[in-house]
Amino acid sequence: MLNITALGPAHAAAIAVLPGVALYGDVFAPVAQHLPDTRSLLVDLPGHGASRDIPWRSITDTAQAALDALPDTVTGIAAVSLGAYVGLTMLALAPNRFQHALLSGIHHGDMPNPRLMRVVSWAMAPFISRPFLARRNATAMGVAPGIIDSYVAGAVQTRPRAFARATCDVVDFTLPRGLDQVSTRVLIAAGSKEHSLILEGQATICAALPNAQACRATGLGHGWPAQDIGLFAALLRAHALGAQWPDGIAQVPSGPISQTTLDAP
Repeated sequence: MLNITALGPAHAAAIAVLPGVALYGDVFAPVAQHLPDTRSLLVDLPGHGASRDIPWRSITDTAQAALDALPDTVTGIAAVSLGAYVGLTMLALAPNRFQHALLSGIHHGDMPNPRLMRVVSWAMAPFISRPFLARRNATAMGVAPGIIDSYVAGAVQTRPRAFARATCDVVDFTLPRGLDQVSTRVLIAAGSKEHSLILEGQATICAALPNAQACRATGLGHGWPAQDIGLFAALLRAHALGAQWPDGIAQVPSGPISQTTLDAP
């Protein structure tokens, strides 16, 4: 069973936090500290953290494993990058289980040059757990200084094969069937400086869900939840409560997204 670290009051409403590739759940412990009235369940995905001896098989297999491991008290999902693909698949598999979900940094499919990207994934895998490279990557991504050590620790515990297989699954990702049956309130988030594939895909993903919105963290990139932990936690709280989004978060209009819209602050 997947490892889960629980933080916060035992009897509070609970959210499952799913991290990105080469990270473990504890990297988002500071997010839980910003949400003292929430039970945060930090999930280690297969091949990562304390779940590193569980083989990565597929996004769908991981989504089902997370559903099996989480208690029924979990009302929401907060997921980033690889975790967001797992989170979206969880919604398709259990369309009425969660009240709200915040998914950041996810594309809708049709990744360009998939063969090349798969080669790159396998080529990077042997080096992903090197502490020096992990620290350098964290710095380049603008990860908040206070969590860089945790970021590096997560990378060190990542199985290279899990990294390669998971990132190849992301390359080949397509929207799962059953999203039209999802009752969950879903927020598809991104940093405004993300790759265009993710930005352009926000409207497509929202259109596949009955109750979804899209937003962007102004001036931040793919790793924005780790760049500005307070902003990510504030957005998560606001979405869970159905409240106004914090400053620094802009709504994405529905329908086709023009280049002018993509470049807007």
